[in-house]
Amino acid sequence: MAPWDGSEYRKVNGLQHWLADRAMSELDLDGVHSLLDVGCGDGRITATIADRLPGATVIGIDPSPRMVSVAPSSDAVSFLVGDVCSMTFDGAFDVVVSFNALHWVLDQHGALTRIASALRRPGRALLVLVCAGERPSLEHTATRVAGAESWRRYFTDFSVPFAHPTPTAWAEMVSDCGLTASDTVVDDLSWDFVSTDAFAAWCTVGFGAWTERLPSDCIGPFVADVIRAYEATTGSSQILRFLQLRARLEKASTVGRSH
Repeated sequence: MAPWDGSEYRKVNGLQHWLADRAMSELDLDGVHSLLDVGCGDGRITATIADRLPGATVIGIDPSPRMVSVAPSSDAVSFLVGDVCSMTFDGAFDVVVSFNALHWVLDQHGALTRIASALRRPGRALLVLVCAGERPSLEHTATRVAGAESWRRYFTDFSVPFAHPTPTAWAEMVSDCGLTASDTVVDDLSWDFVSTDAFAAWCTVGFGAWTERLPSDCIGPFVADVIRAYEATTGSSQILRFLQLRARLEKASTVGRSH
């Protein structure tokens, strides 16, 4: 996974904050003494949660050092550089949250297993991620453009850097990883960036897995090609559409499904 730049992310993160705020409105924190935010990004959402939990242990973890470096310093919250699939918080948290980060984790099974392990009983999780649907995603479009004749020389041995599971497949993984779903919702959402330039700026920050392979003078043209190709999906050069899966989970009493 390409490291995200926290300083650049802060300039374009309105969508991510809107999505997190939307999910947090449903977050019940009564009786919570410890919380982990997986894929905390620049830490703004984690700090907001910590403000609602005075005296609690609140930790944000993110694989990008450049994201964690811009996280707000506070006695109320701690930030760590780390990967969800290798974290070792065993039975440490009442709640685990993740807002629009897990679809960048290829090992979904490993991520869910470690999240389940991090929860104490009766712990719960609120996880939000992009899932698969019939409509091509922006990330799928970027990968298709990367395979075009004008770009493919830069993408030899390129591996898809994202995971958009179907809701059904993801629900099966949840059960296999020591969690039970109390509620799962899939929303078809859209975000208007107001201008093509603003959409391109957001893509430039989020396309690190693609653009890290390109010469600097090719990044802008590549992003422009992706937006033009994606316009066939949305009918606009400034609108993003995506399916968002939002799941409330609980730590299961036993791991795995009965057969």
